[in-house]
Amino acid sequence: MSVSRRIKKIWSVLRQPGALRVLYQGVTLAPRLIVHLATVATVAGLMAACVPASQYEEAKSASEVELAGRQRAEAELAQTRAKLDALNAELSERDQKLAVTEQTVSESKFENSVAVKERDEATGLVDQLRGELARVGDDLRSYAEQKAELEKSLNAAEARKKELEAGDARAASLARLTRDLTSALGERVLSGDVAIDVVSGKVVLSAANELWFADDAKLISGADPLIAAVARVLAVHAGSTLEVSPSGAGQLARDRAEALLAALRSKGTSAERMQTRAAPEGDAPPAPSAQVQLAFTVK
Repeated sequence: MSVSRRIKKIWSVLRQPGALRVLYQGVTLAPRLIVHLATVATVAGLMAACVPASQYEEAKSASEVELAGRQRAEAELAQTRAKLDALNAELSERDQKLAVTEQTVSESKFENSVAVKERDEATGLVDQLRGELARVGDDLRSYAEQKAELEKSLNAAEARKKELEAGDARAASLARLTRDLTSALGERVLSGDVAIDVVSGKVVLSAANELWFADDAKLISGADPLIAAVARVLAVHAGSTLEVSPSGAGQLARDRAEALLAALRSKGTSAERMQTRAAPEGDAPPAPSAQVQLAFTVK
């Protein structure tokens, strides 16, 4: 085969699609090809004297085309290498970014693991605190119940204390009233003409009917000292009241009671502090028909 045909064949191959890729893949064979082409060109030059001028020109033109194609191939190869280097650089950069991303993901996984562990610990602590809170709530309810019971007992004790204090004060008032009545009536009590007793929380003065009235409802003159003594005791014990249970029955008893109350009013005793009791109440024994009873009540 002639040199020109070989060159044309090579040129046609290079012009086919994908020839540059084949050229890039066979870059390691490029030196050999170039040497071979140079040899062919030299041989063609040596044989130029032996061939017609038209063939020489054709061969020369093909050689120049081959050279231009080789230069273009080298330029494209350089561009391809530059692109390859750029791609390699981009790939390296992406690898670095991927490594950073993987490290970030690894750190995030670690942080997430730590967060999950802390969450589990916090959940356990919350459950423990809830249990403690429930126990404290039960204790508080128990304490509240005990407090309510203690307050109830305390209120009852205070009420009882006040009641006892009031009873003590009432007892003291009754004792003072009894003492003052005994002191005011003096020999009448010692002689037995007048009896002073404490019945159902009241000081009851009992005296025979003859010491107060005649056969009718009029007071005798000897009753004035008794009435004056009762009036003085009522004046000293301003918080006390008097209930009169006269002797007799019916209209006579009512007239005697009114006469006795009128006499006490004349001695300065207020009518609001005195009243007539038709019949005794509570544990007080009924007044004998021959006696007059005066019941003193203190606050």
